Amino acid sequence: MERPLVDRGTLVWLEQAREFLRAEADSGPVLLEQAAAIACMSPFHFHRLFARAYGETPHTFVTRHRIDRAKALLAATDLTVLEICLQVGYSSVGTFSRRFAELVGRTPSDFRRSIRPVLIAVPRNAKLWTPRFVPLCFTNGWAREAA
Repeated sequence: MERPLVDRGTLVWLEQAREFLRAEADSGPVLLEQAAAIACMSPFHFHRLFARAYGETPHTFVTRHRIDRAKALLAATDLTVLEICLQVGYSSVGTFSRRFAELVGRTPSDFRRSIRPVLIAVPRNAKLWTPRFVPLCFTNGWAREAA
């Protein structure tokens, strides 16, 4: 029988602290001590158990959450990179752009340019096609005819 990474009671405390981190990530710096206090643990113990339970450190979790939110804002809004940087909790656009590029593989502006043509191609009042299932044998047949 496989032993759980953390016991059920500890996981409840860790989940509350993770929700706190998620809620506070956009407002600026989040202190490990605050999250650890919510989990009723020392910062070191909290950091170790958080990484064991979720497979990432609290810092990595907050950074990933901020970058995911920034990607959504870049794709769906016309906010500037600076405005998005500030909305997701970074105070320096340089740091934000560097972290974004490290995690996404392109700068925020490049990411927006790459995602926008796909989103803008459909007119607002156009009737969208309903996706339909096409059996693989038909697509293979069409591909053979085209070649």
